[in-house]
Amino acid sequence: MDLKLKDKLVVVTGSTGDGIGKHIAEELFRQGAYVVINGRSQGSVDKTIADITKSNASVAEDASTKLIGVPGDVSSEEGSNKFIAALEEVETKIGTKLYGLVNNVGIFEAKEFTEIADDKWIEYYQTNTMSGVRLSRHFLPLMKERNEGRILFISSECGLRPLPHMLPYGVSKTSQIALARGLAEMTKGTAVTVNSILPGPTMTGGVRKYMQEFAEMHKIASMEEAVATYFKDAEPTSLLQRFLDPNEVAAVTVFTLSPLAAGVNGACQMVDGGVVRHI
Repeated sequence: MDLKLKDKLVVVTGSTGDGIGKHIAEELFRQGAYVVINGRSQGSVDKTIADITKSNASVAEDASTKLIGVPGDVSSEEGSNKFIAALEEVETKIGTKLYGLVNNVGIFEAKEFTEIADDKWIEYYQTNTMSGVRLSRHFLPLMKERNEGRILFISSECGLRPLPHMLPYGVSKTSQIALARGLAEMTKGTAVTVNSILPGPTMTGGVRKYMQEFAEMHKIASMEEAVATYFKDAEPTSLLQRFLDPNEVAAVTVFTLSPLAAGVNGACQMVDGGVVRHI
């Protein structure tokens, strides 16, 4: 399906590694967009570009020039400012302004609430929330001036259903949902939209490692049985009763970024497999 994203410039923060961001970037690449790949190191950015290029060999050879690596740590004000300056150089080089901002970068871990110190809470807020604040503060006014653009926050169903063993993560994801809705209110009467995407449990690289440890801990022989056990015990409300594939999250995200989704604004777009029981 042609989502009308050809030659549009989109940045996906935190798009290296084996996570949702990389799959979003890859689907954007398949749609013909210019995609800025972002990670903390040049090495991780280069590897991701090589991986995407290799796994999409059927795409025209010259299309690889549409994958643009811009390393940078957007969890700090200084890092965000440097990243914005680098993106402005990209805009000048390819001759087009930023159309889409996907605030995907994030951190998470499972830990008891009483064991989480103040500095870790601040790290969550700076990485998961303030990175999107800073980038949106710069690019939203420019999008409104041009009357074109998309901003997305990759939040989580944990933003609606905070888990006690992942409270800083859940709180940061709730703040992203509120932030996205508030920014969307600022786009009234324009062709710019701001939304949040709420994935459910997704089989990223980190989750795969966790499930391998889960299987070993419970002496379960196969990954299939481990997943079934996990969802029966830990995620009984899931209607899928399996982990989402990152590509399933990417498909919804990229559609929401596209011009075809002009009617979706200020929304919490669920991709949770029915985990959250609500109407």
